[in-house]
Amino acid sequence: MLNNKTVTSVDGIGLDVRTFGNPEGQPILFVHGFAQSLWCWQKQFSAPELQSFHLVAFDMRGHGRSDKPDFAAAYQSSEVWAGDVAAVIDGFALENPLAVFWSYSGLVLCDYLRRYGDEALSGINFVSARTKVGTPAAKEMSGTLFSDLVPGFCSTDVVRREAAVRLFLENLTEDGIPDPDFYTMLGYNLAVPPHICAAMLDRQLDNDDVLKRSSVPTVITHGDHDNSVLPLMAKHHERIVPKAELSLWPNIGHAPFYEDADRFNAELARFASRCFKLRK
Repeated sequence: MLNNKTVTSVDGIGLDVRTFGNPEGQPILFVHGFAQSLWCWQKQFSAPELQSFHLVAFDMRGHGRSDKPDFAAAYQSSEVWAGDVAAVIDGFALENPLAVFWSYSGLVLCDYLRRYGDEALSGINFVSARTKVGTPAAKEMSGTLFSDLVPGFCSTDVVRREAAVRLFLENLTEDGIPDPDFYTMLGYNLAVPPHICAAMLDRQLDNDDVLKRSSVPTVITHGDHDNSVLPLMAKHHERIVPKAELSLWPNIGHAPFYEDADRFNAELARFASRCFKLRK
């Protein structure tokens, strides 16, 4: 069952939210990565083993059908990113959701945890997640491919920007992305204006202090061939997050939920059932 709604965040920004699965089921909240879209989770929305859950996803500010404020500060405050997550949880009255956050949105989840804590969550699934940016440690744990492409992502030169996004997508998975998915992803990557990409990356965050205070079950899903967020970051998360389990997948790149959706969906369904059972 598909439902959509616009939720207003703390600073008046409208966020496009879509829901799938069983609206009476226990909630799983999905958040996409940098310059992506809620539709990156398409293979989860249609997964038979997830249909008993209430599946909720939103386009981050500046992305997809959500509002795109035209000033950098709208993308650099932890308060507004935290408020976006809280607005969706409150707007849909999600009771203790399981949080599934991919790539850049690992930073967004940390923003939320810093402001609100994890008391309202049943669990966390960090998927190829980045929790540091703009620091020496963040650079050490990031693949050179992503860092080399940042100038292209943020370029106002259309040709240069498209070339950068194409190269990123060509290296997103081990076996390549087939048509028409490739062009769908290319489209929603390019739909994020370059000044928004630049603003999102112009932050300095470490977040280890927040992660060390986590109290909910956490699974860290990561591909061992990820060349955007290196497995080094996943292993770091395993060390510092108190209730973390690392699921490191061989021969998988930066998007395990897409590249091996069957495995991801099965693992997520089991983890979700365990989290919600513990929450009762």
